[in-house]
Amino acid sequence: MRNKRSETLVGIFVVLGIALLILMTLKIEKFQIGKDRGYLGHIYFDTASGLDRNSAVKVSGVHVGNVERISLEKGMAKVTVRVPSDVVLYQDAKAYLKSEGFLGERYVEISPGTAGSPKLEPNGIIAQGEPPVDMEQVLSKMGAIREDIRDVTKPLGDVLKAVDVKKVEGVIDNLNRFSGQLTGIATESKETIEKIRKGEGTLGKLIADEAIYQEAKKTVEVAKEAAESVKKTVDSLKNVSEKIERGEGTLGKVVNDDSLYQEARKAVETLKNVSEKIERGEGTLGKLIHDESLYQGVKETVESAKGTMQSANEAFQSVKQIAEKIEKGEGTLGKLVQDDTLMKEAEKTLKKVQKTAEGVQEQTPITVLGTIIGIFF
Repeated sequence: MRNKRSETLVGIFVVLGIALLILMTLKIEKFQIGKDRGYLGHIYFDTASGLDRNSAVKVSGVHVGNVERISLEKGMAKVTVRVPSDVVLYQDAKAYLKSEGFLGERYVEISPGTAGSPKLEPNGIIAQGEPPVDMEQVLSKMGAIREDIRDVTKPLGDVLKAVDVKKVEGVIDNLNRFSGQLTGIATESKETIEKIRKGEGTLGKLIADEAIYQEAKKTVEVAKEAAESVKKTVDSLKNVSEKIERGEGTLGKVVNDDSLYQEARKAVETLKNVSEKIERGEGTLGKLIHDESLYQGVKETVESAKGTMQSANEAFQSVKQIAEKIEKGEGTLGKLVQDDTLMKEAEKTLKKVQKTAEGVQEQTPITVLGTIIGIFF
């Protein structure tokens, strides 16, 4: 009796152990050691369709936790997720509602955010990323697209039914002939390209002749230099225009300074008055223009001056002739200028006169003394 009771107890313990093992196997993800249950985060989705409690939570594609609960708050689906303590999320983290495949289970995908940003506190809010796609809306849109395709293909089917087979065969024949023509054109194009490559013909020479290329290059360089010159000229004109606009320089002052305009206007008025006085015969210039007697006097003066100039010209010719004679050494003055012997004779004469004068100066006291003695004796 005692043995049966022991066997019964052993059986009960075995059954309980198996049940506990099965329970632990099913709930292994929730089995915690050391009471580390991580921290909670809250996400507000526009819709949580297809998401259930205990749905997977992934961070960067790695399964890290589960959905704790789903509730409705302020017209949005509030999803609370539990994340292990060693998984760090930042305040700029984003949450997305995704599916395993096209028709797989929904799960929450979390992008952890930027490292270095403030960390997400427990019970913090994780911002929603792109709104989740509603599969029902996608399927309804696909149904609408199917109807549109049907509407398009139906007229096409009607057209194909009405097409004459013989006409289609004719079109095909025309296409075949056109294809043959295209082949011929391609062959001719190939031959033309080969000639061009060999440098034959005008186009071939243009492409293959290095001299033409160099000339074209020089032309481009000249055009480039001309463009630079034109650009510099335009810049200079622009600077000049700006200076004129600012009133700098003579032309700028003429264009912008009103006082210069007033001075010019006064000068024009003065010239106009002078012209009117001359026209009326007033003043010296007016009389010279309008008085005939002054004209005659001036004419006579000019004639007299003309005669005087003629006499002066004749005198100048005489002086010129005398100068030429002197230059040739003719006449007394010419010899004096040109003959060195006369100069030497003159020097000798001057020396003799000087000696004579000195002798007279020395003999003068004796002569005077002799004269005095002669008077007394």
